[in-house]
Formats: sequence, C-alpha cells, structure tokens
Amino acid sequence: MKRALRSLLSFAPLMSLRRGLALPVLVAAVISAAGASRVSQTSDSWLLENRSLAVKVTPASGSISVILKRSGLEFSTVNPEGRTGSGFANVRRLNGSSAGLQFEVAAGNAAGPPCLIRLATAETGADLHVTVDLADHHAKPGDLFPLPPLALRSTNLAMAIADYSDGHFYPLASRPPRTWFDLWSIDMPFAGVCETTTGQGYAVIVETDDDAVIRLVKTATATGELWLPQPGFRPSQGEFRYSRTFFYHFSPKGGYVSLAKRFRDYARQRGFLVTFARKLKANPTISRIFGAPDVWGNASLNFAREARAAGVEKMIIHGRASAEEMKAINALGYVTSEYDNYTDIFQLEPGKEVDAHHGHLPDDSVLKGDGERMKAWLTWDKKQYMKRCPALWVPAARIVIPKVLSDRPFLGRFIDVTTAEDLYECYDTTHPLTRSAKRQCGVDLLSYTRSLGLVTGGEHGRYWAVPCLDYIEGMQSGGSFSWPAGWLMRPKSKDQEFDNPWGGKFGKWAGYEKWGIGHQTRVPLWELVFHDCVVSTWYWGDSSDFLLEAAPEITAKKDAFNVLYGTIPLLWANKEGSWTTARETFLRTYRNTCKLHELVAGKELLTHEFLTPDRAVQRTSFTGGTEAIVNFGREPYTVRLKGKTYQLPQNGFAVKGPGIEQSLAVVDGRPTTTIRTRNFRFSDGEIAK
Repeated sequence: MKRALRSLLSFAPLMSLRRGLALPVLVAAVISAAGASRVSQTSDSWLLENRSLAVKVTPASGSISVILKRSGLEFSTVNPEGRTGSGFANVRRLNGSSAGLQFEVAAGNAAGPPCLIRLATAETGADLHVTVDLADHHAKPGDLFPLPPLALRSTNLAMAIADYSDGHFYPLASRPPRTWFDLWSIDMPFAGVCETTTGQGYAVIVETDDDAVIRLVKTATATGELWLPQPGFRPSQGEFRYSRTFFYHFSPKGGYVSLAKRFRDYARQRGFLVTFARKLKANPTISRIFGAPDVWGNASLNFAREARAAGVEKMIIHGRASAEEMKAINALGYVTSEYDNYTDIFQLEPGKEVDAHHGHLPDDSVLKGDGERMKAWLTWDKKQYMKRCPALWVPAARIVIPKVLSDRPFLGRFIDVTTAEDLYECYDTTHPLTRSAKRQCGVDLLSYTRSLGLVTGGEHGRYWAVPCLDYIEGMQSGGSFSWPAGWLMRPKSKDQEFDNPWGGKFGKWAGYEKWGIGHQTRVPLWELVFHDCVVSTWYWGDSSDFLLEAAPEITAKKDAFNVLYGTIPLLWANKEGSWTTARETFLRTYRNTCKLHELVAGKELLTHEFLTPDRAVQRTSFTGGTEAIVNFGREPYTVRLKGKTYQLPQNGFAVKGPGIEQSLAVVDGRPTTTIRTRNFRFSDGEIAK
C-alpha cells in the first residue's frame, strides 16, 4: 500500500468556470472523516483513513489519492488537459479534531469568492462525501468545478450513465458523443467509471443535482489519454444560494452493476425507491399493467374485444370511447388511459375556462432570465405553444381531471412532458421558480393524479418521479433518433431525411443504430435501480412496431431487449400500426415479452452481463430466480441455462425461472418459439409441422 500511495498524479487547479471562461477563486478545502480510525502526518503529506479507504493529501503538489485498503486499488486526481495544479496552503487539523484536515488552495492570481469544500467518510464504507459551499450564498460565482476528476490506472475505461435513456456505456479512451450532462435533464444524477475487464471503478453521485452538471474533460494520465467525469455546479437564479453535495463510491469489482446498486441504496435512503409492493397496497389496479403492452391509436371497444379474443389478456389502451364502451373495456381487464399535458398552452379564448392546453398569455407562461417568455412545443405545421409555468400545473389539473372522471371511467392517465423536459427557472414575480421548485411542481402534479386512484404514466422519466409514476414511456429508447419521433413521422427507409421543425435535419440512421438501439453501447442502469418500482417501455415514436417499413428487423431486436430487461412493448393499433398492418407481429411481440413481464414486474433486476467479447450475448437475472439470455449477434450462439442447452439465433432468447420457461431457439433447423407458464402454453414449432 505504501508503494501505491507514492504513485500520485498532480492535482488540478480548483476553478470557477463559465463555459469557455476561467475565473480564478480562492478555495478553502476541508477533509474530514467522521469515525475514521486516524489522521496522521508525514514530512510531506497527510493521511486520512477509515476502515475501507486511505486518503492521501500532498500539500506541495496539490494532489489527492484514494486507495481501497483491501484491494490496494488506487484512484488519483489528475489535471484536465492544459491546466496545472497549485499546492494546498495552511494545512491543519479540522477544528481540533483528530478526524479531519483543512486546507486552502489559491487558484489563479486574483481572489474570487472563497469556495469551501468538505470531504467526509463514515467509519466504514467506501464513500467519500463532498460538500461545496461559499461563505456568501448571494455570490455570483458562475460555474464551479471544485474538484478535478479521478483516474485509475487503465485505458480500458468506460462510463455508464442514464442520459435520457435506460443507460449508455461510453468508452473513455476517445471523445464520447457527449461531453456535457446537465443533471437536471438526465434520468439519474449518477456516472459510473468502470475498468471494462476487471470491473473496478467508482461512481459519482450528485445529491444536489438540480443545479449540477457532469462534464467529461480530456486528461493525460500515466496510462494514456482519457475523458473523465468532473462534477460541477451552476448558479440558482444567478446566485450560489445553498451548499452543494456529492459523493464518490469506490468498488473493487462488479462494474456498472455494483455502482448502480450503490445508487439504488442511495435512492432508498432518500425515499425515491418506492416499490410496487408498496404501490399496490394503495392502488391494486396497478397490477393490470404487469404484462400489458402499452397501446396507442385505437380506444374502441371493437378493438379491445378483438384483442381479447386473440389472446391479449392485458393492455394499457390510450384514448377515449363512450363511457359505456370504456366500462366494458375495463371489464375485460384492461387499463383505460388517455393523453394529458399541462405544459404546452395556447392563448385562452375570452369567456373560456383554463384547461390543459389553454391559459392566460403571456402571464401564465415562464419568464426566462433574459426577459423573454419561454416557447414550448412547435407543431409540424408551425403552430407555437408557450410554456405554462409549472407553478400553475396543479391548479389547471384540478380543473380538468375531475371533470374528465365524472364523465369517463378512466383507470389511468398519461401525463406528457413533465418528466421528459429539463428543470428550468421562472423569473416572473407572481410565480417565480428555481429549478428545485420546478422539480417539486412535477412531483405535485403526478402525486395529485395518483391521489385520484389513477394508474399514472409519464413521458420518459426522472428518478425523483419514481414514487409517483407507475409506468414510463421512453426509458427503453436510447435517446437518439434519425426521424421526427416526437411528431410521429414514420420513416419509409433508413436513409430517408426529415426536416426538423425547429431547423436543420434529423440525424443519420447510423447514430440510431449505434446509440439508439446498439446492443454494444447500452446497459440497463435504470432497470438495475428501479425495475421493481416502475414499468418501462419505448418512446411512442420509437415503438416496438414503428419501423416495420424502414427496418422490420428492429421489432425483433426490441422484443429481445424487452425480454432481457423484463420490460413491456409499446405498440400501435391505428391504421399504420402493427395491429392493422401486421397483426401477427403485434401478437408475437405481446407473447414473447408480456408473459415474462407479468411474472417479473415486481422483481428487482439483480445482474446484467456481457457473455461474449463483442457484447452480442447478454444475460440478466431477477430476484426470485428468473434468468434470461439473449443473442443479438448475427450468428447462432449456443448457451446453457439452468441445465438446458439452447442454440439462439439472432435476437433469440432463453428464459427460465419459477413459473416460466420460454425460448426462441433453433429446433430441427428452424427458429422456434416456446412459452410455458402456469396458465399459458405456446409453440410455433408444432404449428410449422
């Protein structure tokens, strides 16, 4: 361990940064370790220890190293490219305690607002907590990046992050497709850095994430160039306002799975991990969405009866029918729901009442810091909505939803936009909002919807909405589209180009193929944390059957992802949807994904792993003993699962667990699907014979 402690990289300057502009500040840093075993001093450094970690601080070089005691694994601060570090001054024990250190760092020549930093460890555990503060909370420091990034000695590093997706796995030896992540616009304030062969790594988990970012900075390490995550903080309505906190979690093995489970623990501690076991006690109707495809485009009783006769036992059906028809649809065991949105509004007509899509403009719209009113959705024919201030969401919903329920027996409600858009500020003095207050407005709207006994869905998702959402559309999608998915424009071919209503063109198919649906670049971070809390599906413009004309093979791949992750499909029953154009595809997707989901919906996703170097073959497991293996590769691959051998074709799968055995495997030279549960049997092998 002593040898490892001597091997340190230089400590980056602590700076207040605006994008493209460095502002020098004076930084006072505090390292404490409540319950740590000891703090000791040598001639050139200080050593702070608890049972799991050893933190070495070297004042002259301004460097910090963290070592996991049991493994000897070392993580060291490293300067971003083009920056040099400065030393630590006035190093001393913290307030006479034997468990902490305090020091200052002068960054640059001019003195800025002092940035106060505290780092703390518990007596046990491999977490290093950071508090960032300013003496004057009214100071206007700009963007702060108080600590440099950490590196471990490897070039085989990748970062796992749920950036408007279930999770991506970005290699860090070259510039990733994104290098800046506003934490108020991604799904979990979490980034995990992993050594891809050993599983060693660390997570950055930001607790005060409403005004926080993680940027990737180019660094030159002892083992080569890397892009490493660096947490930072932005002002709140122009001022620092409050203390900011984040922590590092260090792990000697387990990769992104281990790091995601640490975030799950954090979510549980903070009250965000509300499982279906709890939700069902408040609303047993939620169980109807376990194994239910999420269906748009046809809410008629005729469709519902046809689907039931075809063997579709559960569905979420969006749209309106007559009250009598809806009662009959509910009686079939389905969940009737409809689209709702309180964010995008037009001008209210004289004499009319405020509703979901109309308000008093400009007064009800968000006022930005530059004095302009915020625009919202732009329709394909250029009709411009304005952004209703979130402070007015619940008052509008209280007008709209009770009236709807008095007329229609809906069992669910889909609230669009709220959990898909960024946190933002409103500077209107009659309804001012910080980003944190805006987040609470979203919680209040969704909580109000659920308080009416409705199964509540949302567009995309955020960790803070988990307690008040039951299903989420979009989490399965990779956040990368090559067509106007939000406007429901279907591509006819992979190379078709579309104009973006906001200007420019939509991206090329290659981006979607790699980052949107690429099995090499996806990991189920969200499901590893929240699988037993929220049902996830695809975005409605990236549905399981949306690309039947342009890329029909994608439907089978999405089915395979649904099987692997234990999630549900999203399907269309309108004139362009698979129910009308390719009904057997609709039914195949339902059978292959939903019978499994019904059994694992309330189970925790325990593991995910790549079984082959090309990441084509992947395996997951759930609490209760269910395991799934999927082959995304073009060539058949033979796997063994719980004592049985399967040859899996492309997008084939094998699943075994209590109450279920299903596979899409090569039998007698042809792909054959077999599904067996306690109350369901299916095989297309017998049909083919």
